[in-house]
Amino acid sequence: MIYLKYREERLILYIKRIIDANVGPIEKLELEFSISNEKPKPIIFVGENGTGKSTLLSNIVDAFYEIAGEAFSNARQPAEREGYQYYKAISPTEIHFGKQYMYSYVELKDTKCDQSKIEYIFKSGNITIDEFKNHVQDVSPNISWDAKENYKTVIIDKNNAQNILSRDILCYFEPDRYEKPFWMGSRYFEKENFEHPTVKNRWAGRMENPISVENMTNMTLQWLLDVIVDSRGDIVQDNEVGLKLANVFIGDLIGLGVARSNIETIMSNILGEEIYFGLNFRNSHGSRFNIKRRKDNSTVIPTLDSLSTGQSALFNMFATIVRYSDTNNINNSIHLSDITGIVVIDEIELHLHSMLQKEVLPKLIALFPKVQFIISTHSPLFLLGMEEEFGENGFEIYQMPNAIKISAERFSEFQKAYTYLTKTQKYEDDILLAISLKQEKMLVITEGATDWKHMKAAYNKLSQISEYDEIFNGLDFEFLEYEPANSKTECENKLEMGNKTLCSLCESYAKLKQKRKIVFIADCDNNDTNKKLGNSKNLFKKWGNNVYSFILPIPDSRKETPNICIEHLYSDKVIKTEVPVENQQISRRLYMGNEFDERGISFKLGVTCERKNICGKNSISIIEGSTGERVTTLEDGNKNIALSKMTFANMILDKKSPFEDVDFDNFLDIFKILKQISNDEV
Repeated sequence: MIYLKYREERLILYIKRIIDANVGPIEKLELEFSISNEKPKPIIFVGENGTGKSTLLSNIVDAFYEIAGEAFSNARQPAEREGYQYYKAISPTEIHFGKQYMYSYVELKDTKCDQSKIEYIFKSGNITIDEFKNHVQDVSPNISWDAKENYKTVIIDKNNAQNILSRDILCYFEPDRYEKPFWMGSRYFEKENFEHPTVKNRWAGRMENPISVENMTNMTLQWLLDVIVDSRGDIVQDNEVGLKLANVFIGDLIGLGVARSNIETIMSNILGEEIYFGLNFRNSHGSRFNIKRRKDNSTVIPTLDSLSTGQSALFNMFATIVRYSDTNNINNSIHLSDITGIVVIDEIELHLHSMLQKEVLPKLIALFPKVQFIISTHSPLFLLGMEEEFGENGFEIYQMPNAIKISAERFSEFQKAYTYLTKTQKYEDDILLAISLKQEKMLVITEGATDWKHMKAAYNKLSQISEYDEIFNGLDFEFLEYEPANSKTECENKLEMGNKTLCSLCESYAKLKQKRKIVFIADCDNNDTNKKLGNSKNLFKKWGNNVYSFILPIPDSRKETPNICIEHLYSDKVIKTEVPVENQQISRRLYMGNEFDERGISFKLGVTCERKNICGKNSISIIEGSTGERVTTLEDGNKNIALSKMTFANMILDKKSPFEDVDFDNFLDIFKILKQISNDEV
């Protein structure tokens, strides 16, 4: 038995600092990253489309191309083209609206090598070098430009650039990376001139691993067969006769077998069990590869074309990282945990089932602790999975366009996705259980967790006024009191009750005779819901079997803007009441869409709203501060001055200052309808 041992001291290349100003939607962004115990944290950028995620990543990727271009002739342009071509062209049209210039600065660093600071800069528009250096501290003294010219440079020594590209992974998986799987063996050797980098002079002034990853499937398959053959213990190299059979075993975790072990580890994590790759005969249908269980050699996957689209996408992506490292270190393959470099992935969740996003993808990232992953995503499930795998402090999330550091549950798209997931049967079962526990009085169920609080506050006050005795005498009911599913408030019921859920519940409960009356009340801001649950002409809808529904009655003050929610039953003055924030020198309040222009800006108030699609002079939408609708000052984009709807509702229910004596007259029609339902003969 011959065992080969190999260990290389690996430096860690990572992005230390990013500073962008006025680049597309990014007005001002300054981030500094660090490593801990030789492990860079994964960096994740989130935000709605158009907030600058891809723009930011493109600046990083352009830095990769410029670094590579210092050492390799084929780095800055496709091989079939002549002449010099930037990956990212500088265009003044990218400058943020109303600004005179833009710039991007990216600083990279090798650990254990103090002199290896690498700097990438591009700028466009009218800014002097002195102004730039006032904004970006500690930059190279070699940078200089004319104030009005377009400018791009990278500060790195040619030898250092070549060393980095021969040692570290620099690659970018863009959103259109996906290819329809074609694992068929007949396509395997489609690229006839494929050569392993050991066949010829490896570098010869040309870069072997393209920064933007394309044609993953073809290249992975060709490389995979080489890896499996190289790992065979009965084939060794003889200087005189070449490859020959020998009674030798090279272990999975040493020498040339490391690459195979690496990719089998990746596939094991994707499939959820320990596997190894086997070979099919050349004339077999499908691909040349199968997948078998290590424990008993039984077949898991007969051919690789049997993998799902998501499994194929994941394997291609992470196998490419191993392939790039293997190309750089063919004679001394290294373990997953020792691979170093920077991997940029735009929209990482593309084509992945929810389980792959939440459970598998974070585990695959964790296999590469010395790789700095720079990722963009729209997936809250992926973020929650990262939190489970890495812990709360093991990775960082930044919400664009201001790159505000947030937790996984603060991701603005989390609530949207969660609302969708709550339509599952399990979630509806939770609602049904909460309703079944209340059997005594007429039960009122509201669309939102704040709605019942406003109605209860109105009932508490109006029912004590003698002139309304005719309405409230004999009106005996109770609210289904609940908090949102992700609330940290202690509560018996934590539910999510959207308008579609209300419609579904009405249909379900109307199928069976109910012991008491159940009334569902929805906001009046969804035309489809209005038609299903009732409208202003028909005060309520009878579903049968003691089930009723109606939408919020529209007060006279809102007749011209009838798409209302519960807060619109108050006057604009009450809605816009400012609430001082303890221990902070600011006040918060709810805002309305018509206080902003279509760009989400109010120069009069000196504020801007993140959710531009509900802004404009004809919008009365309520804008709060807890669901991605943040309102910030024009001077400080990090200071949120919008009040949450939940805080507003709680303060009104508890009669906290300044809401001790609120006018609830517009709520009267709700209780008039409830009284009619209470008296309705079944």
